[in-house]
Amino acid sequence: MWPKALAQLLELAPHVTRLVPVADRYLQSKAEGRDSQRRALEQMAEGLRGDVGQIGESVRGDLRQIAAAQAGIYHQLNQQGETLAKIAMDVRTTRLASDEMEIRMTRLETRLSRLWLTFFAGLIVFVIFTAGVVAVFAVIHIRQYVHGS
Repeated sequence: MWPKALAQLLELAPHVTRLVPVADRYLQSKAEGRDSQRRALEQMAEGLRGDVGQIGESVRGDLRQIAAAQAGIYHQLNQQGETLAKIAMDVRTTRLASDEMEIRMTRLETRLSRLWLTFFAGLIVFVIFTAGVVAVFAVIHIRQYVHGS
């Protein structure tokens, strides 16, 4: 069996010698294709690295701008908070002063009502006293007139 197989291999040897250059060219073209594909992928990866680097720098720049804008907004919010605190303090002070003025006005109204009551009571006493004095003078005058005639 081995001698027969060897004989067949010897018959195929001239054909194999013709196929070896074809196979060699095929394998070289495959290797060149892989090399060119690898180089293309490396160039693409290098391009992508550059693009990613540019995008990263752009994002960093945008983040710096956002941080600066937020710092400005934070500063404005702090100022507005301080202003609101001052306004709240002024409102409290005004409310306390208003409450104090209301208490004073209530006291003044009470005093005024007492004064009016005292005034009217004094006026009534004065009118009664004046009426009594007039009545006494009238009685005296009438007696003098009656006794004098």
